Amino acid sequence: MSNDKITLSSFPSTRTEALTMLYLEKQDLSHISPEELVEKYLEIEGKINQTFSKHSKKAFS
Repeated sequence: MSNDKITLSSFPSTRTEALTMLYLEKQDLSHISPEELVEKYLEIEGKINQTFSKHSKKAFS
């Protein structure tokens, strides 16, 4: 009997990644380059993170 462990990770693994992907799936990305797609992903992810951060600070105020 083998004691090998298999770790599976899935994407998206966080709510921010999930919301970023949901947002991007609804956009027309047919005319952007792969580099522009990365920039767009990071931009949207940052905005979502900022919003979560802002709302969590309000919850503790």
